[in-house]
Amino acid sequence: MKSFRLLIVKPSSIGDIVHALQVAATLKNKRPEIAIDWVVRDIFSPVVACSSLVENIIAFKRAGLGDLFRCCREIGRSGTYDAVWDMQGLLRSAIMTRCAKGLRRIGRYDGREFSTLFYGECTAKAGNPHAVEILSQFLPTLSVEAKATRPIKFTVAEPLPIDLPANGRSIILAPESRGKNKEWPHYKELTAKLCGRFPDWRFIWVGLGKNGQSAPVGFANFFDLRGKTSLPQLLSLIEHCSGTIANDSACMHMAAAMTKPVLGIFLRTDPLRCGPYPLDDRRHFIAKNPPVEFDALENFIHHIVHN
Repeated sequence: MKSFRLLIVKPSSIGDIVHALQVAATLKNKRPEIAIDWVVRDIFSPVVACSSLVENIIAFKRAGLGDLFRCCREIGRSGTYDAVWDMQGLLRSAIMTRCAKGLRRIGRYDGREFSTLFYGECTAKAGNPHAVEILSQFLPTLSVEAKATRPIKFTVAEPLPIDLPANGRSIILAPESRGKNKEWPHYKELTAKLCGRFPDWRFIWVGLGKNGQSAPVGFANFFDLRGKTSLPQLLSLIEHCSGTIANDSACMHMAAAMTKPVLGIFLRTDPLRCGPYPLDDRRHFIAKNPPVEFDALENFIHHIVHN
């Protein structure tokens, strides 16, 4: 059977890329003959590569107009695509989409920065405000039901940065997020309470280590891996740990997409739009601007301890 070539333009951010990967996984499951190429920022490309859903990655280095032009040239030289999906919906991604040799150029119905002027088609409006539901509207353009499925299976060749207990008694905490207004300030106190309450469990901080939150000290079962893990290693840690506690961030979306238990802490963003998807999964817990001790945490701990 002749393969159908699809180009997905979704350069950033990591959480949004994970959302888009759920849609791509659904498409590959329903239509395995489709070969997918993906335009993604170079620093985020390992996440797409580890998904094993993509034939070719076109890496976009976001440093200036010259890098945009180089990326557009590479897109234009990649051959003819049966369809191009602009899942980003911004002017830059629309220009990339226009540079592709595509029989159909399809963009988001809610595209911004006049991006919808560059498409031949736009997706239907989603009935649900969640980001995954919005991106799922691309599926019917290729005759697949607009319903993203999970889990996403990531294949990681790199070794884990830390030895984990065989019984899986480890919890990831991700105190960082993209934007200070998303970062809950009580991770130090929460982690200290958890380390003392569960001395046989390991509690691991992950992230870039740039948000300035100080880590707890004096606990043999606490490990601060901020700035010490690659993106593939982070994916592997999430897969091998019992659960993840995170702000509205990439870590939260990774855990949800991998069907791992996750507690999402929200300050100003709306979990109806960007909470762990799907929101009704019994393994997903949400807390909005909580104190250090809160019911959602107790429910999350009860779930991972007893399941």
